[in-house]
Amino acid sequence: MAPSSARAAPEQLYEGIVGTARVVMTLAVDKADASGQYFYLRSRLDIDLSGRIRGQTLDLESRVTGDKLHLTRSGATLSGTLTTAKAQRLPVSLRPAGAPEKLPADLPPKLSVYERWHLAGLQFTAQQTETINGKTIRWYREPLSGIRLFRIESGYPAPALTAVNHALARNQWQDVSAWFACTGYEGGPGTDTAEAKRPWLGTRHVSYVWNASWSCAGAAHPDFGTTGYSFDMRTGRILKLDDLLRFGTGPVPAEESDAWYSYRGKRFAPGVVALLKRYHPQEMLKPAEGDDDGCDYSDPDVWDFPGWALSEKGLWLGAYFARVQRACDAPDWAVIPWSALGLKPGERP
Repeated sequence: MAPSSARAAPEQLYEGIVGTARVVMTLAVDKADASGQYFYLRSRLDIDLSGRIRGQTLDLESRVTGDKLHLTRSGATLSGTLTTAKAQRLPVSLRPAGAPEKLPADLPPKLSVYERWHLAGLQFTAQQTETINGKTIRWYREPLSGIRLFRIESGYPAPALTAVNHALARNQWQDVSAWFACTGYEGGPGTDTAEAKRPWLGTRHVSYVWNASWSCAGAAHPDFGTTGYSFDMRTGRILKLDDLLRFGTGPVPAEESDAWYSYRGKRFAPGVVALLKRYHPQEMLKPAEGDDDGCDYSDPDVWDFPGWALSEKGLWLGAYFARVQRACDAPDWAVIPWSALGLKPGERP
């Protein structure tokens, strides 16, 4: 990690043509070094770039595809050639990129301009409907990435439906953006799995789990993750774990504060272990001495920042282990029943 006093190299955004294909490129220049990425609008997958600058000349290469670019700067534009790994030479013409047009609605607010270019002109395709607990959902798919997520069409008050469906659309665009940003070592998609489990639609809550696994070029190793999303269907508000599971008599400290991190480690995680031992005593037994492959769910450290979701049975918590034991992550059995959460009657499903 760079020292906090170091300034990030300024990024320059370009759009243009390679051969006959439209591309968007971002470059960060730091003295004689340049790095960045670009994508073809037909596929949107990022291609890494790194190289050197000599005067007005840039020589860049992709570790993933083997593409080599020889570019010359003329004013604000770049031109030159791209040579593929198969020695095919293509002309390149790039100009500064403005703001992307035809952006979808409900984009996540923190996307960079380059990430917004990734999504420009895309839209979701409506697919089949499904009825769950008397309520109707419809699935939507983004064609290039194949990322699917549902929207809720009936069963809850209209204002809450509107708010939650906007949030679901933002989540889906965030997942599409992540898919485009993860290119595999062969130049194709690096995301192996990116899918939502069938959601739970309760009387007052909606919850779903997003599973993803990936092997992005340049990353230290393949990885995977499980993330839960839950909503209060009376208000449309996104729920946080601290809304549902609290330990101690005082209020939960402000999220991301030093006091909150201390609370999660010293009070929350031990409290979770105590609850799980009560309701899942066998699963929470400490592995036998010498069993290096055993999963020690009695260790509070694996529960301080768990994934979570809601279901008919209660609150599911997903343990998180160090990489060498990631196979122990997120066991299905780790459910705390609704009756143990101490919620008011109006807060229960």
